[in-house]
Amino acid sequence: MKLESKAKNYAEALLNVATQSKAEKAVKDSLALVNSALKVSPEFRAFLLSKRISEAQKAEAVKSALGDQCHEIVSEFLGLVRGDNLVKLLALIQTAYNAQFAEAMNFVNVTAHVTSELSDEEAAVLKSSLETALGKTTELNVNVDPNLIGGIKLRVGNKFLDASIQNQLDNMRLSLLEA
Repeated sequence: MKLESKAKNYAEALLNVATQSKAEKAVKDSLALVNSALKVSPEFRAFLLSKRISEAQKAEAVKSALGDQCHEIVSEFLGLVRGDNLVKLLALIQTAYNAQFAEAMNFVNVTAHVTSELSDEEAAVLKSSLETALGKTTELNVNVDPNLIGGIKLRVGNKFLDASIQNQLDNMRLSLLEA
């Protein structure tokens, strides 16, 4: 079985278990935590790849090391999953889980680039407007970009929307050059 299809199957199983426990977001965050730990810690990577340590010991060690930050479903899962390409498999599982999570929860990540810091009220209004327009639940991340003259740039999932003044000026310049 190819690694990608194996990852999708694992992700689907994880999402099913997480849905039964009402812990979909916690499992998503825990997968991100484990994958980031694998990237920065060669010791953790070597520990998970070790064949001398039993799966039950791995699950217990992950539980005690990551504690409340890692959901129990993920720590137990780490004790069950094995293979030579474990690090790559876990990254693919995270990607597949995130996609399945977004589809199942009608969820989308939105990153807004603005000229100045938004107040909590302004961010809430923007989030509400986006959820109404998109018909999805959003997780809004706001980044301040001092290079923007004005307006807003949005990244909705994998799509970019540019309503900045700089973009409007560039479009105006192009249309004047074509005329």
